[in-house]
Amino acid sequence: LPSAYIEEFRSALDVELSKYVGKAYPKGVCAVYCTSGKDIEGPGADFGLAVVISGARRSPQNFCNGSWRSIWTLEFSDELQFVEIKGKIQVGAHYFEEGNVQLDANIDCKDSTILQ
Repeated sequence: LPSAYIEEFRSALDVELSKYVGKAYPKGVCAVYCTSGKDIEGPGADFGLAVVISGARRSPQNFCNGSWRSIWTLEFSDELQFVEIKGKIQVGAHYFEEGNVQLDANIDCKDSTILQ
């Protein structure tokens, strides 16, 4: 388990993420995990979190299905007060009325910001 200091970050992100996923993906699930620095007891060291989001919508009566899966890594640099965010998004769609059309899309993302 992460230290109380890291758990404060992890749980705050988990609460906000759960709100977002509840609205955007009504049957979706999400989780936040500590990936590095779990033993840090206070400011002054780097740590990492991973965010996982998964949602699917099945609607065979309307001849379509879709899914969203994404994994995000957040690397917190305490010295620079900086966060680097990397993500991989996988989207799938399937439409099968009077034919069979499928879409599989994979997108890699990267961004950064300053902690406030």
